[in-house]
Amino acid sequence: MNLGLIGNPVEKSVSPELQRILFKELKLNNCVYEKHEVVSDNLSTFFDRFKRGEFDGINVTIPHKEAGVAFLDELDKNVEILGNTNCIKRIGNTLKGYNTDLYGFKMLLERNSINVESTHCLVLGAGGSARTVIQALIHKGAESITIKNKSTDNALEIQLYAKKLGVKNINLYTESNGEFDIVINTTPLGMYHEKDDSGFFDIPVDKKTTLIDLIYTSNHTLFLNQYKDQAKQSINGLEMLIFQAIKSIEIWTETTYNVDQKLDSIKKQLEKVLC
Repeated sequence: MNLGLIGNPVEKSVSPELQRILFKELKLNNCVYEKHEVVSDNLSTFFDRFKRGEFDGINVTIPHKEAGVAFLDELDKNVEILGNTNCIKRIGNTLKGYNTDLYGFKMLLERNSINVESTHCLVLGAGGSARTVIQALIHKGAESITIKNKSTDNALEIQLYAKKLGVKNINLYTESNGEFDIVINTTPLGMYHEKDDSGFFDIPVDKKTTLIDLIYTSNHTLFLNQYKDQAKQSINGLEMLIFQAIKSIEIWTETTYNVDQKLDSIKKQLEKVLC
């Protein structure tokens, strides 16, 4: 199978290395996975090549997760709700879009024994990843969801999105907000070691707070490091990355894989790539 990743930029993406690790662990010897930097103006040309059979499946990353939906012939129900896709499969000359980030985030919660039911959650950011996280929190029974974002307009859009999903207790962050049980950073802030000069991560955190950063490049991200030893639990996005990738493979190969016994090996191999 000819598989790959599109985005702009993709130079620093570890998806090819992760997929090759998974191919080896799952004994998939006929799969090739490469990254392709595609600018927005060339999306139409790329999808024409995709439909003609140049690729069997692709992953989609920033900034094409939303724009890519326009080129699809069929949408999974999660793509319809979220409005973005990160996994596409070619079936003949038609393309079907999926969102495996939702599955990846839910698996991160499950594997770290994070109970969302009746909790008060704070979501940092208001992009596509925030939509994914909010949908998962809704499914898991969060009592309230609060959004903090640098752009108020984008935060209001996410608030409206959540209300359409039936959430009644969805608020925008103010300094008068109380404590939170779970805080999730969905922004890329700190991924490239820049500083948070705005104080964006200045939030109430105590020993009852679980912190999750979707950034997977380090256990000591800018966000998690700010509250070192202050939180109940601090988790990066590595397991989410792994499980969304596994779900993509399951979609492309139409096969279900149990990786419980292989997960430690997969994580160790990937951590070597990240170091």
